[in-house]
Amino acid sequence: MIRTHSQLSPRFAMVSLAAAILVGLALAAALATNEGVRADSHVTGTETLVVTPNEADFVPGTRSSGTSVWVYGSGFNADQSVLVLIGDQRGVATDIGALSGVDVVANDEGAFGFQWTFARFTRSGVGGEGMQSVTAVDAETFDPLASAPLALCNLSGRGEGDEVPAHCSA
Repeated sequence: MIRTHSQLSPRFAMVSLAAAILVGLALAAALATNEGVRADSHVTGTETLVVTPNEADFVPGTRSSGTSVWVYGSGFNADQSVLVLIGDQRGVATDIGALSGVDVVANDEGAFGFQWTFARFTRSGVGGEGMQSVTAVDAETFDPLASAPLALCNLSGRGEGDEVPAHCSA
């Protein structure tokens, strides 16, 4: 008859297993960082977007408009490609960088800026008067990075006595 003997007692096996789990948890905690969304190197967590002026004369239904605003961004990764979007009346996101003929890429310090002239965005069925969000998204992942408000107000095309929407100052 052959007998087998274990060199490892059940108590020693349980203590070894518990020690290995504790070492693993300690190692995981030591190597973990609180980078979360920054792990893909496309998001810094400090992105900002500014549109100035933040209220612009917008006469809907006109063939073209010479009104323009400046769009500035900072806190982006160096050389990061960004799409700057605004929704039209149908809810379709329009790339205003492309409308301006600008490839929006952050410089070495993570900033960009360009002028957006409304041009054909004022045509009937495209842009409309209202409170809008201008949003910067990562060009590769389409993840939203930052947004800024823009009030599109029919300042020059409104008749005397016409009601002024609450989002417009004049």
